[in-house]
Amino acid sequence: MTGGAGPVAALRVTNRGQELLELILEPYGSDHWLRPGETFVIWALTVEDVGLFEVDHEPGTVTVWAPSHAFVGDEDGEEIDCGHRRPSPPGLFRLPLP
Repeated sequence: MTGGAGPVAALRVTNRGQELLELILEPYGSDHWLRPGETFVIWALTVEDVGLFEVDHEPGTVTVWAPSHAFVGDEDGEEIDCGHRRPSPPGLFRLPLP
């Protein structure tokens, strides 16, 4: 989050399913994984960016195309890092992800 008066809440995403839900924020390509019942917020940092979101959904994944000044956070505006709760890849030969 940047300095100033603070972000403007623009879009809440809640996982109402029974499994982890992947939330991808584009154009950044950041991934954030929600537990069942959990809510993340896509925050816009400028008033001009409010409402400029596009949402795509497919099983297990929600992709949000955001304005140029946005980030994923909790409901208090604290930023949630890329890879938050990312599951480990399956298989015997796993490479650690950043």
